[in-house]
Amino acid sequence: YGDFGKRRESRITPNLVYNTVDSPFTPRAGMRHTATFMFAGGPLGGTVSYYRPNLESILYVPVRRKMSLGMRAEAALIEPFGSTQVLPLYQRYFLGGETQVRGYPIRSIGPIDSQGRALGGNKFALFNAEYYFDVFGPVRALLFFDAGQAYLEGQPFSFDDFRISTGAATLALEVTDAV
Repeated sequence: YGDFGKRRESRITPNLVYNTVDSPFTPRAGMRHTATFMFAGGPLGGTVSYYRPNLESILYVPVRRKMSLGMRAEAALIEPFGSTQVLPLYQRYFLGGETQVRGYPIRSIGPIDSQGRALGGNKFALFNAEYYFDVFGPVRALLFFDAGQAYLEGQPFSFDDFRISTGAATLALEVTDAV
């Protein structure tokens, strides 16, 4: 995976979004489904050609007046085409960190080589579940379950390979007016 030299990318990324979530800061009910298809190179020009579909679904279910369950599932793929034979490392998938699989460092989940170097995957699957408790004002406590993995080309998705994290957290959301 030699990533030496300069690259130029020309890409287009249409999105289709359906959103009924009741609040962007403290969601309690609704759903958001997003389908994205990034297309780079080919007739658009550039030195790298690939396509990158991504699907994400988020669902919030109110449980009681100050409690709700939030679930998110996401999967994506990236495939080179044309003269691009190998994807650049910066375009490959790595999971980890507080927005994906908490408890694991950013970019630490995914395929590695025999010397322990991260290779990144050409596809990933991710699942998050959070049970929210609105404590008072903008303070929210939550229990979470995260699971995900990135995979190499030709490697099938397998739930047995998922890295899993569970825990509890508190959030103090600050909403300010922009000037």
